[in-house]
Amino acid sequence: MLKTGYVALLAVGTIGLASSPVQAVSPAADPLDDALALLRTDPTAAIAALEPLVAAGDAEAAASLASALEITGGDPERSERLWAQALRDGSENARLNIGLRRLMNNDPADDAEAITWLNGLNAKYLPAAAYPLGRAYLFGAGVQQDLKKGTRLMQTAVEADPGNVDAQFLLGRAYQNGWGVPVDVDAARTHLALAADSGDPRAQWNLGMLLLDGGEPSELASAYRYVRQAAEQNFESGMISLAVMLAVGQGVSPDPAEARLWYARAAQNGSAHALRALGMMILVGQGGASDLVKGAAYVELAAEGGDANAAILLRQFAEPLAQLPRIDIDAAKARWVKDHGAPR
Repeated sequence: MLKTGYVALLAVGTIGLASSPVQAVSPAADPLDDALALLRTDPTAAIAALEPLVAAGDAEAAASLASALEITGGDPERSERLWAQALRDGSENARLNIGLRRLMNNDPADDAEAITWLNGLNAKYLPAAAYPLGRAYLFGAGVQQDLKKGTRLMQTAVEADPGNVDAQFLLGRAYQNGWGVPVDVDAARTHLALAADSGDPRAQWNLGMLLLDGGEPSELASAYRYVRQAAEQNFESGMISLAVMLAVGQGVSPDPAEARLWYARAAQNGSAHALRALGMMILVGQGGASDLVKGAAYVELAAEGGDANAAILLRQFAEPLAQLPRIDIDAAKARWVKDHGAPR
């Protein structure tokens, strides 16, 4: 379920897998507790302490031994057998770890079963699974989409780990858009700010737009700051919004020359929207010299890339643009595509 688009987000997530399996402490003080304490400081001693417990049929000890073998780089084949044994014998640790692994691998065929396992965890273990489960329900990946449940799980995820940047971002978006909860702008700001101040460009841009839409003059400078942070991380929406704010002077003194530069950066990343805006600035000479041929070429390319406003502009200015040399426009388009690819 958490495939290519999500894998990078796990870098800021809550759960260590494979080399650092999730651990939970046994309900009462017993030899397993002692072994788990050793696992944190002396994995080799922990393995020795766990072996007799596993031999006695303790399912949680089998899961912990599987963890210890992975941590020490021990016998991987035995580790896998122990995970399977612990799962078969009812270990919640095994259910949690194997469910998470299958949910986060690159095989969507595993998702539904993994979600079933994780949903069946008792309340003590559920917080460790809340983040990937929440994503599954928010995006309908491997399970029927349920925004209310996804948001509730994301609330649990941030309570369990406030440093989970993606969970903070998604919870902020949930409050911003009413994903199964009432819209709450203040809560949205709180969670988006936590993610934005941790460097997440999506959160920076969304928070900037939220502050901008609030219309409070005192918030315009903050909106500009967050949008610029997103733009400087090459976040496409941030680059485009920054160009707009620079062009019209929102939260900053107008600077059409810099606005043109940011439109160009976004356009070079493939944005048809930005290429249309850049083309218009070049056509009219805003922020720099005018070049009718190049401007017309960029607007045409943007329209071909699917930008609806570019198509409208071409119809509105069809007559004057028809006076320009077609061969030169086509050559300018070809140079752009060769250098930056076709816009989308």
